[in-house]
Amino acid sequence: MAMQIIVPQMRDFMTPRDFEEIVDQPLYHIQSYGTAGATIFTFYNTAVGSATNLLSDTNMDASAVLSAGKRFAAFGLAIAFFGSAPHVNSTTAAFVSPLNDAKNVLEGIGYVQFKVLDKVYYIAAPLAYNPAGFGTYVGGASQQNTQTTAANGVAYVAYGVNGMPVPSAARRWRVPIPIPQQVRFEVTLNFNTAITVGTASRIGCYLDGVLIRAKQ
Repeated sequence: MAMQIIVPQMRDFMTPRDFEEIVDQPLYHIQSYGTAGATIFTFYNTAVGSATNLLSDTNMDASAVLSAGKRFAAFGLAIAFFGSAPHVNSTTAAFVSPLNDAKNVLEGIGYVQFKVLDKVYYIAAPLAYNPAGFGTYVGGASQQNTQTTAANGVAYVAYGVNGMPVPSAARRWRVPIPIPQQVRFEVTLNFNTAITVGTASRIGCYLDGVLIRAKQ
């Protein structure tokens, strides 16, 4: 792992005061990815409890900002694509769609951008450059040979995820990025043209880091 660089200003930003505590807590937002796709997906622009957003969708308690008394030091960014189903194949190509969906979205002509106020702090392409570091990872295969060509079959199952599902596989930044309280920030996924998928899925963004907040 590359050495992390923490400048004095960042060290001060991350140091809790007497009335504060620091917790290991990512910021996340998961939203729908429709079959038609979109040219832009904006994350952290909604809060839990607004409309139908639940804690399973986001842990933001305010839209596009950290509420008063909270600040965040971001150490990395991960993107997860949640396919609707695994790829299960048995002598037919009809089930290839879920794996192709993940590959097309994550390795297609798109990029991720992270902004605080109007300043861009991070931009990278393709989305697969920012692996999730988690996710279902299954694989298996079998072959049946009955010596009758029409009856021979190869069956296998696989699931498309963004990188190996281990925490060390996620993208970590050498220089942490500060998000002060009540300062607007956003992560966007941008595509030259919308990437369609075979079935509706979900896509998520995770900012790894530490949250500094008032003591309970």
